[in-house]
Amino acid sequence: MMKRNIAILLVLTLLATCIAGNSDAQFWKRKSKRRHAKNATDQNNQQADSTQTKLTKHERKAEKKKEKKDRKKQKHELKHERKENKKKLANEKKHPHVQVVAAPVTVVRQKQEIQYPQSQLKTRYRVDVLASLYLDDFAKNGSTAYTDRIPGKAMPGISFYEGLNIAADSLKKAGFSFDIYVHDVASSTESVAMLIKSGTLDATDLIIGALQTQDVPMIAGYAKKKQVNFISALSASDAGVKDNEYYTILQPTMKTYCQWIAGDIKQKFTGMNVTLLCRTSSSADETVFNYLINDTAVKVNYKQLLCNAMPSKDNLASLFDTTKSNIVVVAVLDTKYADSLLKQLSQSFPATHFEVYGMPSWSGIGSLRKEGVFPNLTVRVPMPFNIDQTGGVGKYVARMYKEDYGGKAPEMAYRGFEAMFWYANLLKHYGTIFNLKYEDNSSAPFTRFDIKPEWDNEGNFLFYENKHVFLSKYENGVYGVE
Repeated sequence: MMKRNIAILLVLTLLATCIAGNSDAQFWKRKSKRRHAKNATDQNNQQADSTQTKLTKHERKAEKKKEKKDRKKQKHELKHERKENKKKLANEKKHPHVQVVAAPVTVVRQKQEIQYPQSQLKTRYRVDVLASLYLDDFAKNGSTAYTDRIPGKAMPGISFYEGLNIAADSLKKAGFSFDIYVHDVASSTESVAMLIKSGTLDATDLIIGALQTQDVPMIAGYAKKKQVNFISALSASDAGVKDNEYYTILQPTMKTYCQWIAGDIKQKFTGMNVTLLCRTSSSADETVFNYLINDTAVKVNYKQLLCNAMPSKDNLASLFDTTKSNIVVVAVLDTKYADSLLKQLSQSFPATHFEVYGMPSWSGIGSLRKEGVFPNLTVRVPMPFNIDQTGGVGKYVARMYKEDYGGKAPEMAYRGFEAMFWYANLLKHYGTIFNLKYEDNSSAPFTRFDIKPEWDNEGNFLFYENKHVFLSKYENGVYGVE
């Protein structure tokens, strides 16, 4: 029994040994497999690290190349900026009164839509004309035919009325049906405030005003309220009126004149230096100056010289190249001071030619029409109207004026005739709301009016304005129109 037990024990021991041997074999087999897998993984990782290392080196090389290029560019820009600053400082030191001014860029937003009521076509229209006639001041002197008895302040209004009256007679002969009422707004009983308060204008179909700027806002507000058109035929100012689709400025504003000057310079003298002589001692001149340098429609870089006092020859000499023609804009409305500036310019540099742009008021400078006064200047002056007195209509107005009032017809008489004649035709053909038909200027006797809506930078409607400008030219006393 004991031997049997010993035999069983030996068999179990041998079996356990076999099992243990198999286990060890499996263990080492698995261990070997893990070692081979680890070696493969390590090899793959090494290859990946090698590839990554190569890629990183390539990227770093490209990055360093880019950084080097950027540093070179920055160095070049910095060098250019220092050069420009140095040049600017040297120029300012050399020309302490001169500044180069560039116009800013303004973004105009979408424009609002203009809406009107239905236009009324009538068989007979009423037109109310408002003008400063000052009848109370000279009525005792008798007929307006004796113009030497009329106060000077009354002449524009009187002349405008006389031309308008000639137009009314010719329209009547042509079969037009109009009732025309003329109001002397210089009279206390017919002031703008009294006309509105009394309801005198309530039945009107059109208001034409040869008014001073201060009278414009009140009548423009009334016109908007009554939805009737108001034409400002005399003042070149917008008078601060905004958001009024019934308000039309027949004479271009100073802003429009400045835009025309800049546009003409760009067209005729592209790339040439432009000098701006300006004044800030006059509020009117300062306004012109601001329009010129802040013009967003046409950019012109100006070399600016402040002329609150008459500039010396040395101050002027620092601005010009005396070996060639120079472009000069003179932003001075006062005709006496402007005349002195032109003489200083012409006499200081007699061998140099100047292309000068002036202001609308310069048509009153008599020396521009005299030979030999400015032999080296070509002076351009923007004008609102160019009345052709040699044509058929011009001769008709001149003849009727002489018959009715005596003497030679002044410019305001032609302007009164044209305003009445053109707007009477607009009323007849398009009714009381003719604003969207402004492109029809075929019946205007002298001027090809270009009436356009004006907008602010926010896209808000302001008013209508005539954008057509004539450019007169004076060369050694000879007058012409471009």
